[in-house]
Amino acid sequence: MLVVDSDPDSCELLTALFAQYGIETTIATCAREAIEQIQQAQPDLLISEIFLPDEDGYSLIRQVKILETTLHVQIPAIALTTVFSEERDRIYTSAAGFCRYLLKPFDIDTLMTTIACLTGKAQYRAANACC
Repeated sequence: MLVVDSDPDSCELLTALFAQYGIETTIATCAREAIEQIQQAQPDLLISEIFLPDEDGYSLIRQVKILETTLHVQIPAIALTTVFSEERDRIYTSAAGFCRYLLKPFDIDTLMTTIACLTGKAQYRAANACC
């Protein structure tokens, strides 16, 4: 899994959470790093903050969609971000290419169930949750 976030605390939290589920996590702190990592090893899932220091998450996901075509892979993506206008942002992230939009602070069960649904790996799903 590739996590793209410039906030060290968010990266540390997600890495620790995913380790409990046996998920190997790679961190990128900006869009440029994320693209480099995707080119080296395609992740099963991308989780990205929208507000990044060099390019925003919308620019990143557009580049990822181009890479998917070039590399012949599909990388589902979750926008995990703070909110300004929840409904507008939810629509915009979907139109940009993100599969899901979740807000920080996030509910762990919701995040893990979303990951299970997007990756097809039921072991990540929260108890009694469905896609």
